[in-house]
Amino acid sequence: MKYFFGLVIASFLLFSMPSCKDGMNWDSVKHKMEDSLITILPTWQSLTLKPESDGTKLLIVVGDATLYKATPDQKAKKAAEVGKMILRVVGENNYLESGSFIVTANVRNDVENPADGIVTPIDFVAIKKETGLK
Repeated sequence: MKYFFGLVIASFLLFSMPSCKDGMNWDSVKHKMEDSLITILPTWQSLTLKPESDGTKLLIVVGDATLYKATPDQKAKKAAEVGKMILRVVGENNYLESGSFIVTANVRNDVENPADGIVTPIDFVAIKKETGLK
């Protein structure tokens, strides 16, 4: 009888656990990114992450005066690297499909749409295919 109740409780706990798609903790993702972002963007100063409510799109705003002056190709390369990092931090089985990587020269930026922002798209679907993530 004890075994039966233990099995029922274990089953309940197992099936009631949220998946990666449910209730993503973006504060935790941001904190992990802040710890690792220096490997991709050594001169970054500010970071804003804003997911859409359905979790398919992500806005990433980085205050980095050096990257702001970089060529569009360099920004696109950094955007792809940041996209890969986000997918590693978020993990598999997420809803992310696309994103906007916005670079601003304002190293104290705290807004989602900076006036001087330069936008580079991120295709998370393509990155997932390239890296084998789901």
